[in-house]
Amino acid sequence: MRLSMLACTACALLLMTCPAWAAPTVNVPQPDYDFGTIYQGENVRHAFSFSNSGNVPLTVEKVSSSCGCTAALASAKTLAPGESGEIQTTFDSTRFRGAISKTVYLYTNDPAQPMVQLHLNGKIQEEVALDPQLVNFGAVAPKRTVKSTVSLINQGKREIRLEGLETTTPELTARFSAETIPAGGKVSVELTLTPKPGQPRFSGYVLYKAAGAIRHDLRIPVYADLGEHSASLH
Repeated sequence: MRLSMLACTACALLLMTCPAWAAPTVNVPQPDYDFGTIYQGENVRHAFSFSNSGNVPLTVEKVSSSCGCTAALASAKTLAPGESGEIQTTFDSTRFRGAISKTVYLYTNDPAQPMVQLHLNGKIQEEVALDPQLVNFGAVAPKRTVKSTVSLINQGKREIRLEGLETTTPELTARFSAETIPAGGKVSVELTLTPKPGQPRFSGYVLYKAAGAIRHDLRIPVYADLGEHSASLH
């Protein structure tokens, strides 16, 4: 009986001193960041804080991000218990519009939570909006001239000057109705297309610069179908 009690006591002491329960614990107090509404072309920068609330060192194994967002560890790769670190993120809004959500992935040696998701959320507004977003003339017979109009709408807070108007092909021409757009105002762009024969489809761009806008190199996509069936339609 005495030996049995001694054995139980020894096992209890062994369990108390066993390090198997020790583990790192990643803690991210604010994993979501809402940057609100920005103009297309602006960059968002934000640092996510995280800490090790465990009782052994926390190791950052990898940091990755979704398209359009870059992330980098801005602190030591290993955090002692109680230490904090940062993940520095940058989001380039140039190719986006409307509501977006970008994700950063933080991988650590935390056995209970090896991967943590951090989110950048917000809305991208075009400073110079197109109405419509592109021009599709549909079926057009070769050598037939067609026209269309696009409105450039200044959704920003400052006047924008239009300059550098050109097209990617001589079959397509364009002109502005005015060279400046006041804040809240709009300007028309008249497009004229006279396609050449011998190609099934037309694809080109009207290129221009919006001086004073955050994103100043802009374009209007233009399309048309030029197959043999198009000639019979006109």
